[in-house]
Amino acid sequence: WRPGDGQSETPPPFPSQMVSAVAQLGKAEEEVDALHAQLEARGVNSRGTQDVFGRKFAVPVDGEHKSLCLGPVLFGRGMLKQPHMRAFWAATFGFFCTFFAVFAPAALITWIKESQAQGGLGLTAEELSTAGAAAVGTTVGMRFLTGPLCDKYGARKTMAFLLLTALPGLVVLATAQGADQFTAGRALIGLSLASFVTCQVWCSQMFTKSIVGTVNATAGGWGNLGGGVTLLVMPMVMEGMLQLTGDDRNGQDKAWRLCMLVPGCLCLVATLAVITGRDLPDGNYRELERSGAKQKGSGAKTFAIAASNLNTWWLMIGYAFCFGVELTMNNKSVIYFYEYYDVSKSLAGVLGACFGLMNLFARSWGGMLSDAAMAKFGLRGRLWAYWVVQVAEGFMCLALGLSTVYTPSPSRMRCSPECYTECTDPIFTSRSGDFCVPKYSTDPYAFGDHVTPGDGQNGMFGQYRNEIKYLNRTKTVLYTIISNAAWIKPCASTSIDNPGVGCTNFDATSGLCMSALEELPTDLKKVVVGDYGNDECVRNSGKLVETMVIIVFFSIFVQMAEGLTYGIVPYVSRPALGGVAGMVGAGGNLGAVIGSKAIIANSDYDQGFVVLGMVVLCTSLLFHLLYFPEAGGTLLKKGALGSFSPQLWMPQGDDRGADQLDYSAAEAPSVSRTTSLAPPQSGEDCSEAENGRDVATRM
Repeated sequence: WRPGDGQSETPPPFPSQMVSAVAQLGKAEEEVDALHAQLEARGVNSRGTQDVFGRKFAVPVDGEHKSLCLGPVLFGRGMLKQPHMRAFWAATFGFFCTFFAVFAPAALITWIKESQAQGGLGLTAEELSTAGAAAVGTTVGMRFLTGPLCDKYGARKTMAFLLLTALPGLVVLATAQGADQFTAGRALIGLSLASFVTCQVWCSQMFTKSIVGTVNATAGGWGNLGGGVTLLVMPMVMEGMLQLTGDDRNGQDKAWRLCMLVPGCLCLVATLAVITGRDLPDGNYRELERSGAKQKGSGAKTFAIAASNLNTWWLMIGYAFCFGVELTMNNKSVIYFYEYYDVSKSLAGVLGACFGLMNLFARSWGGMLSDAAMAKFGLRGRLWAYWVVQVAEGFMCLALGLSTVYTPSPSRMRCSPECYTECTDPIFTSRSGDFCVPKYSTDPYAFGDHVTPGDGQNGMFGQYRNEIKYLNRTKTVLYTIISNAAWIKPCASTSIDNPGVGCTNFDATSGLCMSALEELPTDLKKVVVGDYGNDECVRNSGKLVETMVIIVFFSIFVQMAEGLTYGIVPYVSRPALGGVAGMVGAGGNLGAVIGSKAIIANSDYDQGFVVLGMVVLCTSLLFHLLYFPEAGGTLLKKGALGSFSPQLWMPQGDDRGADQLDYSAAEAPSVSRTTSLAPPQSGEDCSEAENGRDVATRM
């Protein structure tokens, strides 16, 4: 080099200077990257990533434009921003409202089942069981259909349609005049419960795989919370309606029918919320298909792909006995507490709601456990966590039943000369002939022209209990209520209109009051009467607290198992995500039909819990058949089965999932415009962005 000849007089940098400049540039890029990572960890799209139409995302996204975060943006000003968080909350609220609607009748069942003379429909135990099974049974077929509909039309439109299907059912139920119409109404409302599938598909399409377990579990859990909230809130709504309509026969009849306005209004509001969302992070199905970025879906093909994957079937059976168990408990818990324990209708609703209310956090725990196991042990970690929690669920179900199954209840009494039926045993006992089923009619004099109630049957007049406290002592006075409304089975309870008077000296042998009737020392319009003469009865045994503790832990494991299930679903088949989610979800409702109609079909609830627990434990063994060639299974390592694949059939050609876009084919202003570095790849999450925090802090 020589100066002159038009060349710059400044000599080129020496190699050492170039190395220094490159090092400084590299350091600057690291600092910028660290700053991006820190901001993304707080839910900020600092890279300015945009969708295929040039719209900037409100949250940090991966290479497929799926959100990397949930927690940092779950609440606050950006919680409803398009598209990710709007979809999350719309999916959650929509599912919540369908759950609320489906189990609103179950929350009011203690009023609806009363005789028509008392303002109810006069439903028998068999009719209640049939209606409960219908409410969750119709969802089975609808969930099979919903998965392919999500793949073809999108989860958003499908969920809006399902929310609207609840409205005709609520109208039929509110105008029901008998058991058939009541069952038909519950069956129609039950169709909307397929919205669970749309909830899980929508969230899976919006959030990256590394956090999809937590996201699906949180959305599903808070949606399931509708079942607990309705059992808690609807009895209060009923009490409020009774204040307006009166608590006589006509008033009660109007009140429970007017209560159906509440779930109806919720479903309408949810429909509006859902329809304002976006199908995928980059836009709605139709606009993305027009742009060329998305393939047009085939519902039939995706269903065939899902159905030909063995893992779909194992997960379907597993979900039948976690989510199916939850639905069974939602149908049975209120009536279980009301019939077995000394509680009012409203309190039975509160106690029954406790099972569903665990969804506030427990299902999310399952998703978080699934994601944590995935991070530490890979997909096999998700599978092992799933099996362990499902087994714990089965043991808690067993414990619930075994805690009272050897105790007299409204469904069984100690074998004695007063038994008018054959003596039998509870399940799993070596004792012989301990119990018999009470022979009972709602009419005290149904078994012949006997002047003595109970002659030929095991019924009794219920008693109202009043405790008088003075000094350090408590005196209990029992008032026998001599009326058909107070005629109950041994060890049973019922809520009746306050009769005003009762007998404190009743002779069961003659069926007569041996003294003048006395005024009941209460101003309550409704009183609970029951069998206080047998200390062995479940209602008198003091087991309510023990039962509630078991139910809380039982519910926690049930909800966690549900969250763990849908932490695995997105890994089964990417091209058929909707189909897999639909089939697995349908399994949950199929399990509810089995639980409500076959296992706990009658009023012998605790024996049903024992059988249900055994079924859960046995079916959990099938989890060891789950196998993913790229990861393995619980007992098999990656590639242990050679070339075998659980996907038994796969069509030829380039079949992409509904959320897999070809950005290069999009006719749009931009595919992924950023202000700095490329967005993180799929599978990373915003928690990983903490690396380099110190460097970013120094900038």
